Formats: sequence, structure tokens, C-alpha cells
Amino acid sequence: MRIAAAHKEPSLCAIGCISSNGLEMHFLESDREALAFDGSFFHEPNQGKFVQRHLRKHALREAARSLMSMPGEFAVLGISRGRLFALRDVNGLKPLYYAGGRGHWIFASERKALWKIGLRDVERVPPGHLCLVDRDGITRIRLGSINHPPQRPIPYEQATSKLTRHLKQSIRNVTAGIDKIAVAFSGGVDSAVTAVLAKDRCETELVSVGLAGSPELSTVDKYAQEINLPITIQAFEPDCLEDYVRRVVWLIEEPNLMKVSVAVPLHWAATVAARRGFAVMLCGQGSDELFGGYYKYAKTLDMKGRNGLVNELYRSVIEASQVNYERDEQATAPSGVELRTPFADLDLIRFSLAIPSEYKVKSGNDFTRKWVLRSVAEVIGVPKDIAWRRKKAIQHGTGVENAIRKLAKTRNMTVESYLASVHAEVKGMESMP
Repeated sequence: MRIAAAHKEPSLCAIGCISSNGLEMHFLESDREALAFDGSFFHEPNQGKFVQRHLRKHALREAARSLMSMPGEFAVLGISRGRLFALRDVNGLKPLYYAGGRGHWIFASERKALWKIGLRDVERVPPGHLCLVDRDGITRIRLGSINHPPQRPIPYEQATSKLTRHLKQSIRNVTAGIDKIAVAFSGGVDSAVTAVLAKDRCETELVSVGLAGSPELSTVDKYAQEINLPITIQAFEPDCLEDYVRRVVWLIEEPNLMKVSVAVPLHWAATVAARRGFAVMLCGQGSDELFGGYYKYAKTLDMKGRNGLVNELYRSVIEASQVNYERDEQATAPSGVELRTPFADLDLIRFSLAIPSEYKVKSGNDFTRKWVLRSVAEVIGVPKDIAWRRKKAIQHGTGVENAIRKLAKTRNMTVESYLASVHAEVKGMESMP
């Protein structure tokens, strides 16, 4: 779904809503108000009307603060009494931008919509914020946040037990009211934990994608059998990659190699899930930032000590909206499949940030990392060879990053200049290439 709104001095407001499905549930208007809603409150079957009732029942700030405390992911644009407001969830799982000035302000789910009308100084609605627009301009009010908690002196077994309960509750939230669900599956601990917990809630199918011959596709069928779940595996040929690079660069609106290399397989997975008839797909995004999955965290620990690691993990969680979640939403939304992220549950995040860092990354060039999550995986029945499998980033496991580098090399360009040229080519396109 894509939403947009405009406010112009003195009193002209308008909201638009473009959706591939569920439009009637997400765009509501009357003589005095309008509401466009992108996302889900997981326990509410009638999304738009639920938000509308909530906003009518309470004062705007009180309603917005309450909505931010509920399990879900959302961006809301509304008009009430001639005043425009915008609201974004605390994790920033749904993108929302704005630009303007001198009496007119435009909000949109995509930056390209603002660029198209000549607005260049585009800003994000910060996660957890309510933005109010009136004749004096925009007021940004922070109503929700993820604080930096102190480390809890909790025994390892207790941390494992509590983390297990938080993960189970998060899965209950993201699967509420769903009969069947897809899980983007790499064979790693994050997607395996997600899948094993999801299959106790609803019909679950794994989706694995990658370039033909990539390391990930050589193992996922075996791992799917081990956790006793059906799997759809789709190999993409290298000669089609450039078309997908152009499409994804247009979707995520920037030529960053890491982001493109992750977004391409996510786009593939969502496309395959949609073809299989799924409306929702789960992924393991956010786990590495919480539990120290990347090797950079081991280096941070060895160079800066425990406090340095704790601060780096917290910074990564706070920046995940801009680094990860916006990209993932933009890459998957065009398929009509809603991407849900169990590791982005607020209660889970707040507990996990307080777990002693010793339970995540060990001193001395730790190649395993995510120790406490791997222990949880064993507790819930993930086989040991999956639970303790070393981290392999999606862009490497699917072969996408290396293939993009080869594309650039065939054109005698650096990968940065190649992606920049693709971005320049597709940026002004009216529709997805």
C-alpha cells in the first residue's frame, strides 16, 4: 500500500491512498475527516475502522500514544477539523516521508512521489512520532521510543526461558487471525526459529530463493526436512539479475550495494510467496542487531570492550528502521504480500537489549555469536546443526552481491558507479521497471 497527503495554507487538505489490496479497509473519509492507513494492528480484523474509532474516542495525542503501544506496524495519515496529522510506529517498520514549506506540506510513503513534484529536501517522519501540520508549520511530537536499558544480571537459563516466552508471544501477535503464512527461509537460526514457532500457530510454508548454484539453495531443502515443513525453492538465473537490480533500485530509492543485495532476494521471496497464494510473509530481520549476529560485533567487543558492544547493539536497533526496515518494506510491498518481522516486537526488543552482552557475543574473535538465541532454538526443537550454524548474510548466501559486482565489472565500472548509473536511469520512471 502507498499513502499520501497534502496540506496547503490556509485550510486545504487532501489524502490519497493507492493499494494493491484491502483498499476499503484502509481508506476512510467523511465530510469532516479522512484517514489513510498502511499496515496492520495484528489483533484487529478491521484495520482502518479500528484506527478511526480509536482516534474519535480519544484526544489525538492520547490516541496516538495508545496505538503505538499495540502490536503492529503502521503509518497513518489523517485529516481532522482541517488539520493534517501523520503517525508512524515506534520501530519505523512502515516508511513515511514529508517535504514542503512556506504553507504547503506533502506526505508520502515513497520519496519518489515527492521528488516527482520537485521536492528535494525530503525528511522522514521519525519512528514513534506524531506530526501535526497547521498554519505555523510542522510540529513533531515523540510519543514512543526504545530506551537504552541497563544490562540485567540474569542467569543464562532464565534469560533463555524468558526470551523463549517473548518469541512465542511475538509469533502469536504476527500470526493472529491468519490461516496460512510463508516464512522467508535461509536455513539459518533466525528463520528456523521463526518457522518452528509459526508452524504451531498456522499452516506454514518455507520460501527460499537465490541465484542458481548459490550456497543457500544447496542446503535449504535438507534443513526444511529437518524441521518438517514444506518448502518452495526458486532459483533465478544470473542473466535476469540486471532487470531485478533496476527494479529494486527504483523501489528502495537508493543505489547502496548492501541494501540492493538484500532487497533483491527479499523481492524474489515476496513474489514467490504471492504466487503461492500467501498474503503474509515472515522474516528473521532484526535478530542480528539484537543478538550480535554480524562479525562486526565481535570486532567491536574485542576493540571497545563490553560497553562498546552494548552501545553498538543499541545503536543498530535504533537505526534498523532506516538501514533495514524501510528497504524491506519497499522491496516486498509491490507483490501484495505483507512482510511481518517477529524480532521487531517491542516487548521482545526491550527485554533482549537488557540481556547481558556475554550471552550474545563472547570475547576472542567469536565466530558463533547469538549464543542465547541459539540456546532458545534448541529449546523449541530446532535441530542442532541449524541452531548452531554460522551466520551467512542473505546477500552472500543467495549469491546476489557477488553477481552484482560481476555485472559492474563487465561494464568496466566500480560497483558504486554501476549502481549510481542504474539509479540515475530509473529514478524518474513513472512505474516499476
